[in-house]
Amino acid sequence: MCYLLLGTRMAQQSMRNALGPLLVFIAAEGTVPVDISTKGSLLSAIAVGYFFTQVPGGALADYLGAKNVMTAALFLSATCCLLVPFSLDNFGIGGMWCVIACMGAVQGPLFPTSTVFLSRWMPKKTAEGGDEKAWGTSMLDIGISVGSLLIIPVANSLAESLGWRHAYHVIGGASLCFVALWQLLASETPQQCRFISADELRYLELNAPQLPAAKRGGGEAGQLSGLARVIGLPLSVALHPGLWAVFICHIAFNFGAYYMTNWNPTYYAEVLHLSPSEAKWHLAMPHATNLASKSVAPAFVKLLDRKGFSLLDSRRICTALGFLSAAAALLPVYRLRSLSPWVSTAAFAAANVFFGLAPCGFKSNYLDITEQYVGIISGYGNTLGTVASWAGPKLVAAELLYLRSWDAVLLTVACCNAAAVLNYVRHATVTPVEADKSE
Repeated sequence: MCYLLLGTRMAQQSMRNALGPLLVFIAAEGTVPVDISTKGSLLSAIAVGYFFTQVPGGALADYLGAKNVMTAALFLSATCCLLVPFSLDNFGIGGMWCVIACMGAVQGPLFPTSTVFLSRWMPKKTAEGGDEKAWGTSMLDIGISVGSLLIIPVANSLAESLGWRHAYHVIGGASLCFVALWQLLASETPQQCRFISADELRYLELNAPQLPAAKRGGGEAGQLSGLARVIGLPLSVALHPGLWAVFICHIAFNFGAYYMTNWNPTYYAEVLHLSPSEAKWHLAMPHATNLASKSVAPAFVKLLDRKGFSLLDSRRICTALGFLSAAAALLPVYRLRSLSPWVSTAAFAAANVFFGLAPCGFKSNYLDITEQYVGIISGYGNTLGTVASWAGPKLVAAELLYLRSWDAVLLTVACCNAAAVLNYVRHATVTPVEADKSE
């Protein structure tokens, strides 16, 4: 099930990140004018749609189940992907922006529903076993890395051989094929799985929450009133500093990690003066190192466990080491521009190694901080992260337009990382926040 979830994130990320490399081809074609401001607007469009469907998607997964919500989201996203060329040819940049925003809207439920789905399959830490939540979260993020890694050379190669329009058609068609595979093999709960062993089923029934939030917390949910009923959470839960420690890290992560995904194609073209065919392997390298990092990160978590670090200490170490080291790797990049492009690529790759470690800290924490409100809390967290995904490209475009400084951009990323770490180390918790309501 975790590998199938990996596939959903891979498909999602491939459709989402195709725009970055293909924008270079759209701009070169010259059919429509594409300047820095237009790039910033298009790159933030998916986040605009993404913003509005996170919380409803998470709540829907809590109450109705995650599998079918994810099937519908992936199917509609692939349909939007297929329509991107049609929208530009017939309605211009505005039409393309609207279709990309719609793609973001239908992808919105995927993160919170993935978290709900994962919570049904990932056992809590026991005396005999390690932290499988970190491993499961890594599988989700590995899907992001695989999608981001593959889409750059694949999109560039398809655009060079077939044109950027057919590149979108191939990516959308491949995503539709995965939707069919997901619907066939995925199971909402261990009890519904056709190929689970009896021992594994028994183990998961004992160590992983299986009932939807509507049933686990239905009594309390019915007692919510006023603002708490509107937001779907008791105010003491919604305002818990441990919850906001995760949220703020999610904001900083989306800003920093997606900065490279969105803007590196432009950086290599305009600062390092590489053609798309020359740049594609440079652009893929950071995603390759990110994938490698996410693959070994659970082993690092196990090492911390064997060394006697508590689960909370493990979450803090992974988050702090990931964010601060990524910031240190990014800061000097623009100063290295006169050297070989591979030097800049090495710095970007190092930053993405550490961005691959951070999710074993703060993203795994989503499965620690609640049992009752997994979907809706994940929805709020990714909504806030989406604000950074929307505002980030616009902020970068503004800094480049008015300050004309890539150094300022990189310093902004580093400062956001440091502030998130300071807050997380102070306030992080591995106790379900609903258990701390009285405080």
